[in-house]
Amino acid sequence: MKAFILVTGSEFTEGRKIDKNGNYIAKELFERGVDVVGITLAPDDFYLIQYYIKIGLDKADIVIISGGLGPTSDDLTREAVSSAIGVPLVYDEEWLKYLKNYYFERALEFTDERKSMAKIPYGSVPIKSKTGRALGFLKVLDDVKKAVIAVPGVPSEMKDMLEEIFDRVGLKEKKRFVHLFRTFGINELDLNYLLKDIDNLSYNVSPKGVDIFVKDTQKLFLENKIAVIRDRLGKNIYAEDNLEMEEVVGKLLKENKKTISTAESSTGGLIASRIVNVAGSSEYFLGGVVSYSNEAKINILGVKKEDIERYGAVSEPVAKQMVEGAIRIFKTDFALSDTGIAGPTGDTPEKPLGLHYIGFFNGKESVVYKEIYKAERNDVRLYISQFALNLVRLYLSEEKNG
Repeated sequence: MKAFILVTGSEFTEGRKIDKNGNYIAKELFERGVDVVGITLAPDDFYLIQYYIKIGLDKADIVIISGGLGPTSDDLTREAVSSAIGVPLVYDEEWLKYLKNYYFERALEFTDERKSMAKIPYGSVPIKSKTGRALGFLKVLDDVKKAVIAVPGVPSEMKDMLEEIFDRVGLKEKKRFVHLFRTFGINELDLNYLLKDIDNLSYNVSPKGVDIFVKDTQKLFLENKIAVIRDRLGKNIYAEDNLEMEEVVGKLLKENKKTISTAESSTGGLIASRIVNVAGSSEYFLGGVVSYSNEAKINILGVKKEDIERYGAVSEPVAKQMVEGAIRIFKTDFALSDTGIAGPTGDTPEKPLGLHYIGFFNGKESVVYKEIYKAERNDVRLYISQFALNLVRLYLSEEKNG
């Protein structure tokens, strides 16, 4: 079976928002044995949406559309599907009644736009949301043995509806199994060499490291692959699911009842930002300093002016004094610092682009690590933040394992 995924919304085609629904739907389909022949983003344009639906029906057995089921003028999925497959829109009376009561109870006018959320192509199976007002649908085209599925763009509503739809179309059971390893500190080439005897692996490389997707049609064989990879990669694996490094570090800090602070320059607060992105981080993150200028390093963190003049702001002594300044200010168990050249300018023959010094106070001593990572400016900053957080992970993991 083949599927075509269409994600609608001008916010995606104009670069204002990154689509994640298409990725999620593709993963779910793959695990159920369905091959995705394409994922397309379409703006809020009736004719383009209709055009891509027709292309999808030509190339695949199932077309899944995400978005465009709301009450506004740019929600065009219902009309586009109706036109593409040549059937009229009709009201689902049960959902229409639900919507009427919903808006009546809130003293809101039940406008034609709001009524439109109860419309589905004639002959469709309505797929009701557990939390929202948009009505999804499954339309089987008996004459060509194909189907069109429409779900809302709101991720939680989309996921709930997909579960019901997969059950209805016989895709509830997973036929392919996928396990995710998230690694840091080892490159794709070395990973490929270490795991060359294991089949059905794919890699996704980013400044945060390398994600390894392990696949098999038999769960027993997958479990064997997982055990082998764990043994070979060891501490290079920081997670085995979709957890981010900051979530892993946060969990370790909580478990060990430790606190942390930051003193940042090149990363501009990114390390602190990633830490506080995790719910409950107030238990272990006490604060941070963004000392982008030399004056801030001197006046806030207590870095010696003569050391900046002698060694430069991007140097081991400065990174060490920065992390010790954070410890002095926040009195935490751990602290991280960074100073470096993210680019695209500011380098010298002695100090190339991407050069960074990362300080780590581990509760006993301050250690400074030198790292060079050459890439686009924001990728450099992301990599350095990942490197810094990984230092904490490694230290706490080693303590945990004795």
